[in-house]
Amino acid sequence: MGLQLFLVWYFILGFLLGNGVPHFAFGAAGKIFRSPFGQKTSPKTNILWGLSNFVAATIIAIALIVLDLYSGYALIALLTGFWLMMIMFGTGIKRFLNEPSGTPVKN
Repeated sequence: MGLQLFLVWYFILGFLLGNGVPHFAFGAAGKIFRSPFGQKTSPKTNILWGLSNFVAATIIAIALIVLDLYSGYALIALLTGFWLMMIMFGTGIKRFLNEPSGTPVKN
């Protein structure tokens, strides 16, 4: 059995969900966090970034359902993308939290 290319979309789906979680959580808690471009941004920006990740993941999921693209490996691909993002977040968060505050962020 060869690689089924639609599994890449499940990986991306998991990656988007995993990326949306910390941005949305930090934003909802009112904390400054890194933007997608590596700059410290306001909670409002991070809430919007987290929500945009969730919306993109939802659109991809709906498209995969409508196109009936699924296999036994789809869940594995989704979870691999999710956990890869969580590992990246978990290993990098300590470095971010230990940085000096720098310039204030405008809301």
